[in-house]
Amino acid sequence: MIINYLRIFKTIHSSKRIVFFIALLILSHNLGSQTYFFDQYSVQQGLAQSKVYAIIQDRNDYIWLGTDGGVSRFDGITFENFTSENGLAVNGIQALHEDSAGRIWLGHRGGGITRYDGKKFEKLEIFSSFLDSDVTSFSEDRRGNLWITTAGDGVICIWNPEASLYELQYEHYLGKRLSDQVFQSYTGRDGTLYFITDIGIKFYNQDENDFDQFYIEKMPLYFQIITMIEDSKGIFWFGTHHDGLYKYNPEIDTFIFYNTRDGLGENIVSSLFEDSKGNIWIGTWGGGISRLREDGMVTFDLSNGLTDTKIRCIVEDLEGNILIGTNENGLAIFKGEHFVTYSTDDGIIDNQVWAVLQDRSGKYWFGTNGGITIYDPSAGTSRRYTHLTSDKYVMGNQIRFIKEDLNGHIWIGTNDAGTFEYVPSSGKLNFSFLLNSYNRQGIVSAMDIDGENNLWVGTIDGLIFYDIDNNQIQRLTQIHGLAGSDISAIYADAQGTVWVGARGKGLTKITGDTAIQVNLGISFTPTCITQDPRGWIWTGTEGQGVYAVAGDTIAAHFSRQNGLLASLITLVITDDKNDVYLGTNRGLNRYSPEENKIYTYTGKNGFTGIETKNNAAFRDHDGNIWFGTVAGVIRYNPDLEYRLQIEPLTHITRMRVNLEEWGMIPEMKLKYTENSIIFDYTSICLTNPDAVRYQFKLEGADINWMPETDQTTATYPALKPGKYIFMVKASNSDGIWNSVPVSYAFQIKPPFYQTWWFIMICILTGGISILLYIKVRERNLRRENRILEEKVRERTAVVVAQKEELAQKNKDITDSIHYAKRIQFAILPPQIPFRDTFILFKPKDIVSGDFYWLDVKDEKEFIAAVDCTGHGVPGAFMSIIGHNMLNKIIKEYNITKPSEILHYLDKEVNNTLNPGDETDCVKDGMDMTFICYDTKHKILEFSGAYNPIYLIRGGELIETKGDRFAIGRTVGDIGEKKFTNHEIKIKAGDTIYLFSDGYADQFGGIGGKKFKSGPMKELILNIQDKSMDEQKIILESTIEAWRGDIEQIDDILVIGRRF
Repeated sequence: MIINYLRIFKTIHSSKRIVFFIALLILSHNLGSQTYFFDQYSVQQGLAQSKVYAIIQDRNDYIWLGTDGGVSRFDGITFENFTSENGLAVNGIQALHEDSAGRIWLGHRGGGITRYDGKKFEKLEIFSSFLDSDVTSFSEDRRGNLWITTAGDGVICIWNPEASLYELQYEHYLGKRLSDQVFQSYTGRDGTLYFITDIGIKFYNQDENDFDQFYIEKMPLYFQIITMIEDSKGIFWFGTHHDGLYKYNPEIDTFIFYNTRDGLGENIVSSLFEDSKGNIWIGTWGGGISRLREDGMVTFDLSNGLTDTKIRCIVEDLEGNILIGTNENGLAIFKGEHFVTYSTDDGIIDNQVWAVLQDRSGKYWFGTNGGITIYDPSAGTSRRYTHLTSDKYVMGNQIRFIKEDLNGHIWIGTNDAGTFEYVPSSGKLNFSFLLNSYNRQGIVSAMDIDGENNLWVGTIDGLIFYDIDNNQIQRLTQIHGLAGSDISAIYADAQGTVWVGARGKGLTKITGDTAIQVNLGISFTPTCITQDPRGWIWTGTEGQGVYAVAGDTIAAHFSRQNGLLASLITLVITDDKNDVYLGTNRGLNRYSPEENKIYTYTGKNGFTGIETKNNAAFRDHDGNIWFGTVAGVIRYNPDLEYRLQIEPLTHITRMRVNLEEWGMIPEMKLKYTENSIIFDYTSICLTNPDAVRYQFKLEGADINWMPETDQTTATYPALKPGKYIFMVKASNSDGIWNSVPVSYAFQIKPPFYQTWWFIMICILTGGISILLYIKVRERNLRRENRILEEKVRERTAVVVAQKEELAQKNKDITDSIHYAKRIQFAILPPQIPFRDTFILFKPKDIVSGDFYWLDVKDEKEFIAAVDCTGHGVPGAFMSIIGHNMLNKIIKEYNITKPSEILHYLDKEVNNTLNPGDETDCVKDGMDMTFICYDTKHKILEFSGAYNPIYLIRGGELIETKGDRFAIGRTVGDIGEKKFTNHEIKIKAGDTIYLFSDGYADQFGGIGGKKFKSGPMKELILNIQDKSMDEQKIILESTIEAWRGDIEQIDDILVIGRRF
């Protein structure tokens, strides 16, 4: 709109040759030394184009954004873009509106209007004969009429916006009745329609079907008004070109004027908006965005977090976030002031903040890898930040701890130069020779000061106790009762107890002269310690989450498995409300004991530092909590955080049947072959989309709700005929769940031979046939019965004897086979000697023709996957032969090269099975894969007989094939066998797979087809984000689901190894 106005403004006033001499005095009302959080979305995140002219949120919570590249629909995670190829009149979109019936109206740049009914876009071509100017806005009056303003073709009023395209009725207003050039329309609280034009503001007179001039006596007329709103108190706000903002109160008939002298970002006001809290947001053209409330005006611009100073539009979503359309940088979302960041951009010496303190004078101390920054918020802008570094003082720059004693002195612990004392009254930094003589390494691993003014310093070889007032010192180690001497955390609680954490040894509590180890029954490394108002001691750990200790017992335990972002806890602190804050390497969690709920803070809702530093947390005099992170220090004000009270709006967005997308027709009926169903769903939460969690259930298939997940897809393969209801519910970032899940009902019809009428016909026909047959046979049976009775008596005796003989033989054979199974499984490795490895081994019969062989020798790991000829007993015999020969070749002959191992194994098998006469030779052998992994040099050698290996690297599957001949007797003359030795340089994260042909050859699925190697490769690729144990479960469940009721045709062996 602002660009339209500037173009019109030049046209109107060019003939008047008016020259404006405007002196702009820009007063920065920003804090200027902090950065607010704006979540930024542009083309890189999927937005159609970076100029955002208009924003709306529809009744389904979707965000629509009009750009020069089309319209984007945003669900908080992904953008779906629509252009003229999808039915838009043109791509450029200047205005958006959702009417009372839920239809979306799009006004285009250069003319054109598009309507979206939820399913398709329709171009309104009935206006094409006269509409070639930008559409600037939409408004709907109380009668349901839709008013459309343009930048050169006046106003269009559609009386029946619900009608079909060619039945729309409208009236066109332009010229003297209104104006051709209309910047904006606006509906007042009383329903009055206002139109901002190049000749002033007009309002619609319904009785006269005409437009009257909106005139206020005291309003300046020299500057052009280009936007207006009426707030919830009935006060009018007018944005002007070059004269700032006008505020008019009709009750007292007074004006208040705001411009740059009053803190406004710029005197060109491009947009106005009142949020749900009554704040007025003023978008400017070149000065960012200003927020006006009772306590004053604050401006957001490039200096404190906003990425663009030219603002096109402002709206508020249902969660209270402020959505800002910018001129060149897409969408910016302001999610509140509860998180504010201070970094090197604001004046801190280094972004790696390890320690935070507010001293008694109100100054903040930030310890970093580059020294100390002292932040004085009461000082002038140029003197707000000062620094203590090794350039100025004899002090290391790697600051880890900053504490204030009862005398007001500041104690500084470093990672490379020991401990220092700063005296504020003299400005001197003292190196304590006595204290540091007990810490010759200079590494301070923990620090705190207790209520009696004693300094406790943790080192890697003991705990230092230093009486500050009396200059007395003592070192404490395991000899004095500590759990360990490598100190990892120290905390002095309110009762005078000092809690000491030792690396790998847990907690020790020191009361007076007594040190008592806290036996919690677990081994862990404490990283941080604090006490909540209940007296519980909260201890963060390295990889095991956080423990709350009450007395000597664990009162609570949280980790990644039950809601935390990560199990590595780097800091812990409480607030006045008893909430516990847990810093991790993946963001911040807040645990509310009152609600028994965990809240999540990541980069998406303002905690931009993500990774917190050890013990870098401090609660200041005003109740703010400061967190040191890898990206500066973040101030958190709990009172400013907006708690979501509304349920999320959840949608089932897509249904795929047999991998093909289907329209979701109510009560859809599917064929029995259309039984592989995938549902996609989403829930919109702009506050923190990363924290949205889902639960789903397919009624008719699932008994219970599935566990919470962040995945937005539910897959149901091979559903049986029946009626189903898919239900899904979601929780937002504040843990509020849908009270009623969204659902979709459908039915899978059975085949005709399973229908009730076909079954009844078959039953009746069969019954009649049986009855007739019985009647005919009855007579014959009576006649033959006498003869048969005699023969039965004679033969019964024979059959009984034979049955007993066969039963005994069958028992003997079965017992032998089961004993053979015990022998075969006894030679297999009892456990896997490697980490991150799984073995999926499913024999077809009691004993197997497949076997695996594992060994570790020197610094080499050996894995073999072998498929012997046949299965059952013959295959088992071959597997025992192969297993013994592998032991002999590698352990006795000391051969470790895979190709040579296969060469010797081939000779040994041939000599064993075919020692002499050609007529007595056995045509059996083995297909196999053999690898040797050099753990020292990270080299994997591979050789294969028919079978390949798969290597997964960087999301790509690399197949290395084996030689095209087997171990043992080969049909046909192929000459001397020479097995190829392949070498692969292994990288971290690589995964290999060895297997027999049983998995890919298994019949199943629709039509009873083979699973095949292609789907097997795709399946392996799709599960790479899973652990090896999870991969085994998925592989096994997939092949079982594929097999269904079909018999297993061969032994199955799959081995996976991740490096």
